[in-house]
Amino acid sequence: MNAAQRSLPKRAALWHGLGEVPTDLGPTVLTIGVFDGLHRGHRSLIGRARRTADERGLPLVMVTFDPHPARVLGLPKDTATLSTIAHRAELAAAAGVDAVCVLHFTRELARLSPEAFAAHCLAGRLRAKAVVVGANFTFGAKAAGDVGTLRALGADLGFSVEGVPLLPAKNSACSSTYTRNRLRSGDLPGVTHALGRPHRVDGFRMGDRIILDANTALPPPGRYRARLNDRPAVVDVLDDDSLRVADGTPGDGVAAVTFFERAESGS
Repeated sequence: MNAAQRSLPKRAALWHGLGEVPTDLGPTVLTIGVFDGLHRGHRSLIGRARRTADERGLPLVMVTFDPHPARVLGLPKDTATLSTIAHRAELAAAAGVDAVCVLHFTRELARLSPEAFAAHCLAGRLRAKAVVVGANFTFGAKAAGDVGTLRALGADLGFSVEGVPLLPAKNSACSSTYTRNRLRSGDLPGVTHALGRPHRVDGFRMGDRIILDANTALPPPGRYRARLNDRPAVVDVLDDDSLRVADGTPGDGVAAVTFFERAESGS
């Protein structure tokens, strides 16, 4: 299957756990990470994995984790969510991914040795023939495995491994942490540059309020020009991390809010 022959779906196949992986899945190319936000660095990595998949005529599967591993392990790290799993799958499909496998991150999963993770998750149910990861990738209990470890394990388990250098973003690597920092500081142009698109959150609207999942990444409280589903809108970010539609734009139900810029308080 080459790039010209592929027809990108609007959303990649989404498997919640290895138990949902089709039993007739053939050999695959995998790329692995949290992929929160699917920023430009992630898409650069996926692009390299896509080329490997096309060269081998294999489907590309993105393996991601939910919730964020650092949140489960109690690490001192900002893990506010830049993209829901559904939005992540949508963005992944647009980047060239055929399927997304979400591994529910638990302390039990965290205790797997690098050898067990590679054998059971990658070579086993997902039938990896090639694995493409970021150069800083770590895995297994206490992050004991790195790209070199994975390459050595792959030699025995039947898959190749490529580590891809991180994409720079001004004075830092293009990362989800960098993006969250820009967002919390109110630097929406910086966020847009890192993501390659304006930041979007997904929630549910009731009246003029939009309720979001806990720990959703938001800009500072204030008023913003935005898009609410397919309409221009003015939205307030409130101190309780919910949103309020400030301009009377109608509609209840599922709400996707894309932030563009600060608005004057009287707008």
